Amino acid sequence: MRIGVLSDSHGNIVNLQDAVIKLNQLNVDAIFHLGDYVRDAQKIKVWCHKPVYSIKGNCDINASTGLSFARIKFNNKIVFATHGHLFNVKQDLDALYYTAVQKGADIVLFGHTHRKLLMKKNDILIMNPGSLIGGRYSEAPSYGYIEISNDNISGKLFELNSDN
Repeated sequence: MRIGVLSDSHGNIVNLQDAVIKLNQLNVDAIFHLGDYVRDAQKIKVWCHKPVYSIKGNCDINASTGLSFARIKFNNKIVFATHGHLFNVKQDLDALYYTAVQKGADIVLFGHTHRKLLMKKNDILIMNPGSLIGGRYSEAPSYGYIEISNDNISGKLFELNSDN
């Protein structure tokens, strides 16, 4: 199972489409858009005919589509996805992590900070793919990829305009 992870597109459709093209080349089975702007996630369905899970961010308060969070099972692994603002992720990851533990998550996906993060904490993979518009901290536009194979979970972060 291969999962693409996008966040904080903020209406940058060019970068969004470029990232979806790259994820299609990785043969993803599903894509998460972690908010800001959730309406951009609707466009993903045009470029990728796989399930798209759209999460509302702090800029999506009046959006009629999207979820505040999602808990989805893939290959017997549970993904907990949220934008992050409801868990104060700019301060620390404690509230997000303990909610993920409570929900039995194996993988936690969040955005909001515009900063890439990939780490494991007590066997839970935690990923923030960064932002498709680039970070507020001189980070390039980025996205993420997760692979679930048997009992193994791995993740990778990519800069959008690089060749890796």
